[in-house]
Amino acid sequence: MGIAEPVLSAYEDRESHEDHDDVRNEYYYGHRTVIQYDENGNCQFEYRPLTPDDFLDPEEGDIYMQGDLHTSDVIRLRGIFRYHLKKQKNIRVYCDLKIIWGIEGLSNPAPDISIVRNVKNPEQDRSAFHVLEEGTKPFFVMEVVSPKYRNEDINKKPDIYKKAGVSEYIIADPGLKKGKVSYTVSGYRLIGNRYIKIQPDSQGMIKSMTIPVLIGTAKSNTRLVVYDSVTGEEILPDDKRAEKEKARAEQEKTRADSAEEELIRLKAKMKALGISMD
Repeated sequence: MGIAEPVLSAYEDRESHEDHDDVRNEYYYGHRTVIQYDENGNCQFEYRPLTPDDFLDPEEGDIYMQGDLHTSDVIRLRGIFRYHLKKQKNIRVYCDLKIIWGIEGLSNPAPDISIVRNVKNPEQDRSAFHVLEEGTKPFFVMEVVSPKYRNEDINKKPDIYKKAGVSEYIIADPGLKKGKVSYTVSGYRLIGNRYIKIQPDSQGMIKSMTIPVLIGTAKSNTRLVVYDSVTGEEILPDDKRAEKEKARAEQEKTRADSAEEELIRLKAKMKALGISMD
């Protein structure tokens, strides 16, 4: 399952759609493409409106109304976690991959971020992750709240992930109101068979007990940040890390060029004094 394509902006409140035509209201949560064939084998496409319950048990190809901000956050987080955990063998960071628990009656969401260890074939392409077949399951799940699915992320998914035995569930809520963001981070930790709410520290950060990170918000609360809990350094997303590495390479080249120029000047000076440096 790929990251759901945003169709309507997540900044818009549901009330803003009430005066629109019935089609817009009907497809407020998104749509599912249903392919049918007639008696002649011709393919016909139909679109079925999605419901909040579908969000908890999606099918491949479902289109959700997540918005650009949500998609951007999830891609950034995926890059951060993959970079930070890249040296750990047989561990995978998945994005928007449906997890099939194999537990009767339990919904099978596609978490924004799910992290799994002891993956037998980590490079294998998967359209879904079948826990019973894989012999392992996510120990860490993170969801970035979308306004349209707020109730599902905050109130319903904790029970799903608790019953599935996910050790940590982190919730990042942009707090979207009229296009403005004010992030908060909360979460749950599995203790026995109970989910205990994780309280952020005085800086609004949550320390994970399953991976060496601190997750929280920048001082302005306008963006999510992830720190290495061992070094205390921020783990940069892919684009910022590439910029930093490029700047470092340019600085090193400048220093090397300066050293070479200084050596040339020194040789010229020594030669003028009749001193050979060979």
